[in-house]
Amino acid sequence: MNLTTCIMGSFYIMMSIFRFSHYTTDYLFSNNIIELPPSKFDKINECIYSSLNGMLVSTMAAFSITQQSSLLEYSIQKEPDNKLQQFTASLCLSYFTLDLLKCILEQKYLFIIHHLASIALLIKTIYSMCNNENQGTYAMYLIFLLESNTILLNLGFLLKEFKFHYSITCTSWIIHLFFFILFRIVTIPRIIFIYYYNEEWNTINLMQIPLFILILSGSVYWAYRQTIGIHKYLKENSVI
Repeated sequence: MNLTTCIMGSFYIMMSIFRFSHYTTDYLFSNNIIELPPSKFDKINECIYSSLNGMLVSTMAAFSITQQSSLLEYSIQKEPDNKLQQFTASLCLSYFTLDLLKCILEQKYLFIIHHLASIALLIKTIYSMCNNENQGTYAMYLIFLLESNTILLNLGFLLKEFKFHYSITCTSWIIHLFFFILFRIVTIPRIIFIYYYNEEWNTINLMQIPLFILILSGSVYWAYRQTIGIHKYLKENSVI
């Protein structure tokens, strides 16, 4: 499978996921299966396609990790040509590209910045994989850490919208926040440090640092927002 086929196939799969999500959401609303106002249509649609993407790419990333890490290094022996890793990265690239178009139309500026940074990093990753550089393990760890807790975030939103007891909703949010902080704020900097500790310091690699910082800063910001949101929701719904 060459790069063109890989990217075209991944775009087809992601477009199918987006279409399936839209048709499913439309069916749920049209048949009154879920009792939510029409203004929630886009959010339910987003929950479906983002959860499907998160489950797909995080599972593929987990299965494609072929090397173990120690405190300061992964095995830096060049990896064999791993098509699963390349396909996983291509799926992520397809998802962020398609979702970027939605964010532009909906004027979600923070997500536009995040998606542009992610697309730039994924293009560099796929290019490195094609040149048989040692990028696969780092990229797959990062993809898993970034995408695996998406479904927990969406679950919390759905519990709130369907008016489950506030304690259940907040428990879901707290579990998500714990893994969000553990994965994105604690573990990802370690992976990035290991990457620069072991890999060659060149201009292209150094140009990635601002993108990593941008994504990490966004993660800190969203963790703060989630913490404030949980506290506010508990304060509004607790019986004193």
